[in-house]
Amino acid sequence: MAPARMVSRRSWQDWLVVGWPLVLSVVLVLPLLVRGGYPLARDLVFVPRQPFTDATWGLGDVAPRAVPLDAVVATLTHVVDGGVLARIVLPGSVALLGWGVARLLAPWGRTAQLAGSGFAVWNAFVVERLALGQWALVLGCAALPWLVDAAMRYRRDGRRVDLAAAIAWTALASLTPTGGLLALAGLVAAVAPHVRRLGLLLLGGVLLQAPWVVAAVTGPSGSVSDAAGVAAFAPDTGSPYGPVVALLGLGGIWDARSEPASRTTWFAVVAAVLVVGILLAGVPALRRAWGTGDTLRWVVLAAVPAAGALAAATPWGSDVLVRMVETLPGAGLLRDTQKLLVPAAVLAAAAFGAVAGRVHRALSGDARPLAALVLVVTPVLLLPDATTQSWPTVSPVKLPGDLDRAADVLAGQRGIVVTLPWRAYRAFDWTGPGQTASDPALRMFDAEVVTSDSLQVGSVLVPGESPLAADIGRALEEGPPAATLPGLGVGWVVRYPDDPDAAQVDTTGLEEVLATSSIEVFRVPGARPGTVTEDTGRRTAVWSAHLLALLVVAAALATRIVARRERDVRADVG
Repeated sequence: MAPARMVSRRSWQDWLVVGWPLVLSVVLVLPLLVRGGYPLARDLVFVPRQPFTDATWGLGDVAPRAVPLDAVVATLTHVVDGGVLARIVLPGSVALLGWGVARLLAPWGRTAQLAGSGFAVWNAFVVERLALGQWALVLGCAALPWLVDAAMRYRRDGRRVDLAAAIAWTALASLTPTGGLLALAGLVAAVAPHVRRLGLLLLGGVLLQAPWVVAAVTGPSGSVSDAAGVAAFAPDTGSPYGPVVALLGLGGIWDARSEPASRTTWFAVVAAVLVVGILLAGVPALRRAWGTGDTLRWVVLAAVPAAGALAAATPWGSDVLVRMVETLPGAGLLRDTQKLLVPAAVLAAAAFGAVAGRVHRALSGDARPLAALVLVVTPVLLLPDATTQSWPTVSPVKLPGDLDRAADVLAGQRGIVVTLPWRAYRAFDWTGPGQTASDPALRMFDAEVVTSDSLQVGSVLVPGESPLAADIGRALEEGPPAATLPGLGVGWVVRYPDDPDAAQVDTTGLEEVLATSSIEVFRVPGARPGTVTEDTGRRTAVWSAHLLALLVVAAALATRIVARRERDVRADVG
């Protein structure tokens, strides 16, 4: 009877380790799970069915920041409704991060796994990025512990199954360029200096970046970004203690609306001190199970990007970053330096788990359960107002049926579609009060939609990177759309009547096709039908890059399946 009880207890503990990160993830996105509709706030935009357009593949003339993410989401929404997809990927991405840290902490026991995985889910970095709607960056963070762990096993043992696993996790991280670059850094840190194995891993990792790299290199947008974004996207905080303190506490996002109110108080200092203390105490503890080499690899992976983020928060570091952005193609990805904390957030969570495990083992008797409980809930206590930031963003809204009518009107039509009033983010009467969102037309209409890509951040206007959007913006300043847009290939104008500036849009001369309380669609008479991308060679190159990345993923998955089957066969024979 005793062995049966032990098995039952172990099973219960295992389920607890799985369930705790999932419970915290569900709490962070709870409104999305209990209400109907679709998330539409900030950068978080899901629609019932996202069509495939040129922009989906990165064939537009803006920087391909959502490549190949948009193609993957569009594919999935052809299988499952976008609202259902959002309810899977948002809590799933956050929980996956917790599970990855729990896996790293297996040698320290269940208390360490619970504490570390909870810290991974419930910290300022994850909460602030969720509040901004950047779930794909959280997914990239979630993939990091898994891919580094698989890559380290491949370095040690050279097994094909670990090679395939590392490539597969790298593919998940590489849904966005930032996640892809962080994944490559993780591969280098995990496998160097083993040249042959690192070369094989990097070959697969680099090929997975082909979709956005080819789209960026062949695109018409400028090769360098505007340096005004360095100041606009610099680490910031409403706290009087400054951005360096906020960064040390894993916060400091540039968007003040995404920052928990508690982090603008003395809680910011407490969090910074605790994170630094956790790392100082936890890293030596991690070394006992990971070994000196692997621990050092994690420290380097976390410290180098974090040092860049901290440096960018200083005047001299900001000046260096400005020069980089002005001269180096692709350096614009570094303007938002707070996202460089991704590896540090993973390491801090693991270190907290290791510290919790040591404390729990050092105690005895009745103190152990109470200490375990306190340690496990500590991340929540350190950020008690996390949901006040995440809930407004993830709260779903009912999309007006008029949007579907407009999508039907524009489906299959030639010519570029421009949405007015001319801005990147919009506030609608039918969304939450004071909430803004990326224009849903970009992901809902089966047409080439162009919006302003200039972003107002406080008092700073960060110019966009699209030459066509810049031309359209200048044309709209010179005269009414009917007179200035036909020569630019714009065949359609969409106006949102509930926009505060809608009355300033002169629709004289435009042919009204659809007029509702939510959206209006006009045809531009005399327009020369055009497309954003007419270069056949570029289309071939970009689509080939997507196909190449897909083949790498398929090869990795097939290799992993075959290797596992071979292992099972050997186990059966043995």
